[in-house]
Amino acid sequence: MTTREKLLLLTVAGFIVPNVMLAVFFAEHGLDVALYLENWFDTLPSSQLVVDLVIAFLALAVWAAFDGPRNGVDRWWVVIPASLLVGVCFALPLYLYMREQASGSNRARRESLLQPGDAV
Repeated sequence: MTTREKLLLLTVAGFIVPNVMLAVFFAEHGLDVALYLENWFDTLPSSQLVVDLVIAFLALAVWAAFDGPRNGVDRWWVVIPASLLVGVCFALPLYLYMREQASGSNRARRESLLQPGDAV
């Protein structure tokens, strides 16, 4: 399995797993968004995880904004709504997948520009 395939698999899992968990919650409690958000801070461990994810999201957003343009990831900004709408578990592997694709495209572009006899 290639790196791209592994990242794509993690991206798909990062989309499906939190959405299934969200669907289970709403199936059990109805569309009670207030209850859902209250549960985020019910205990100290759950509050710690929320704070951890907020910091991870901010780090990912800043890094993607810096790294994306530098490495030719044209749609780097997609990780921001992906994080906010699904989660960092979806957005991070998605960004790494897009970065890996851009890296491969950039490498192919550079190699096509090389003339015979050029040093690699």
